[in-house]
Amino acid sequence: MNPPAGRLKSKKRPFPEIVYDMRHIVFSVIRQRPMQGGMGAKALGTGFFVAQNIFITCNHVMNDPSDPHQPGDSYTLVANLTGNSGTLYGLPNPQIGTDINLFPNLDLAVLKIPTAQQAQPFAALEYGGVYEGEDIGVVGYPLPELRVINGNLQFDSLIYRASRGYVTGKFTANFDALPTSPAMQNVPVLEVNFLFVPGNSGGPVFAAETGRVIGFVRGYKTVKIREMVATATMIQQLPLGVSGQYIENLNAIYSLAIKLDFIRATIESFGVTL
Repeated sequence: MNPPAGRLKSKKRPFPEIVYDMRHIVFSVIRQRPMQGGMGAKALGTGFFVAQNIFITCNHVMNDPSDPHQPGDSYTLVANLTGNSGTLYGLPNPQIGTDINLFPNLDLAVLKIPTAQQAQPFAALEYGGVYEGEDIGVVGYPLPELRVINGNLQFDSLIYRASRGYVTGKFTANFDALPTSPAMQNVPVLEVNFLFVPGNSGGPVFAAETGRVIGFVRGYKTVKIREMVATATMIQQLPLGVSGQYIENLNAIYSLAIKLDFIRATIESFGVTL
């Protein structure tokens, strides 16, 4: 298949074709930070282009209060297309408020990528109704790993992954302030039935039949259903001093995305259109 250009198609087509096109607009966000003895690198999360030079991800990806942006940090966006090759964009000396725009109350970061190629593809967006049972997809770079060989970052361990499932619920919620996340009010939430994991944050949630983006990944929550004292029975001989009794927890896990309507006015202020 030929790589896409411009706004991605939004007509009905096979899911693998949509996932292929998404691969060209979805990037891993890599932070590089000066450290004693050299440059450190860390994969922070996922994001995607919503216009030729406008890229969005989560605020907690770019500026998590537990590990915030620091002067001297630089960033590279990486789309791993074939093993250790792909598309890279750099933000070598970004300025907060100009190159990186942070909106903690929306859990949104908007990056301006001045080096984006003229043909850089970007997402088709969808505002409005989303329904329980709607068929959706998620792509991104969950559980990212980085290797450094001879001082050079190796991206072959950045694995592009896709999942497909259904919207299991939708509701409006307030998120209390946490050590790693500010308070957010009246957030339109989409709940899905497969697990978002670290590295997924900021990636697109899209209609599985058209590829139109309807939201972005925020994270997950767990709800304890049961807690009981259990006894180990499968291990024939436990190590000396190790008890056979333990606490068994049963948890329900809900993956949460933020509906795109929540950030519409903000991204439109950067010139993003349907």
